[in-house]
Order: sequence, then structure tokens, then C-alpha cells
Amino acid sequence: VTQIQAVPEEEYSEKIKVVYPQAEEELVDFQNMCKLNNKEVMLCPRCSDVCDKEATAGLKNYVPYVNHK
Repeated sequence: VTQIQAVPEEEYSEKIKVVYPQAEEELVDFQNMCKLNNKEVMLCPRCSDVCDKEATAGLKNYVPYVNHK
């Protein structure tokens, strides 16, 4: 059984940066980075989004929350 962990929104945003290419990053650069690290690149059939398959699987264990001040 996998535990889902709540993390601050800022920390969740940092984790997402590893999974998806950044706006200023070229798609080819993201694919090359994944290839150099022996990672699989996954293409979402629904929205055509590209992501690091292994990092996406690890992200499923986290849920962001917002600190209300």
C-alpha cells in the first residue's frame, strides 16, 4: 500500500520541474537530458504532454497543500 504524502505547494512545484520540460527549455534538450540519464520519455495520449516516465510515477505519492496564513 502506497502512502500519499502532503507537501507544501512550493516543494511540490520543485518536484514537478524534474518531471516536465520547462517553458524556456527546448523539447529536444529535455529528451536528450532524459536519454543521458537513461530515463524513458512518455507522451500523454490525451493532451500530448511530454514527461519523464519514472519521475512521474514518483510524483503520484505527493499531494500539494497551501499554508493559509
